[in-house]
Amino acid sequence: MKPNSAVPVSAACCRRRCLPVRARGVTLIELMITVAVAAIAIGLGTPSMLRAMAAHAIAAQAEELQDAVRIGRNEAMKRVGPVVLCRTDPANTSQCAGNAGNWQTWLLFADVARTGTFTGGDSILRQHLDVSGRMTVVGNAASVRFESTGIAHADSGGAVIVLSPVGASGGPPDSAQRQVCVNPRGEVVIVAGNASCP
Repeated sequence: MKPNSAVPVSAACCRRRCLPVRARGVTLIELMITVAVAAIAIGLGTPSMLRAMAAHAIAAQAEELQDAVRIGRNEAMKRVGPVVLCRTDPANTSQCAGNAGNWQTWLLFADVARTGTFTGGDSILRQHLDVSGRMTVVGNAASVRFESTGIAHADSGGAVIVLSPVGASGGPPDSAQRQVCVNPRGEVVIVAGNASCP
């Protein structure tokens, strides 16, 4: 029987030491490539993400205006008295503005005194105080007055409030744009883009 040939300990250690050792971690080139790819992805994704956030903010505020119109009409019929939805100036949100313009802030109130303007005895039904830098909100009327019959009176027959992304004016219609259309019967719809109100 032939004895097993044992490898000397010193030779085995020498073989292990002589093998190339693989470095752990990331090389500088790999890190630079990863950072470059991340920068490109962020650069391409940021504008579309900002557009998506603006579109979401516009849709949310359009729905809030639509709800305010519905509440105003229902409350006028329920209270058998006028209810007014009016735009306010961001600097003075407790008073109705006297002319058409910026609808970023608005006030819905029961017009107890029947003056058409908000006074101390009137009760606030809903109010929007947030001013968004992502959109412009412009209406063709200063206010909409709902009668107990559900009829809506505005400066120009029907009220149209247009919500657009900031910087979208003058170009092609933006898909994020919304129009809140209130007809003289007090009905309200939201129209996308720049299509005509029904």
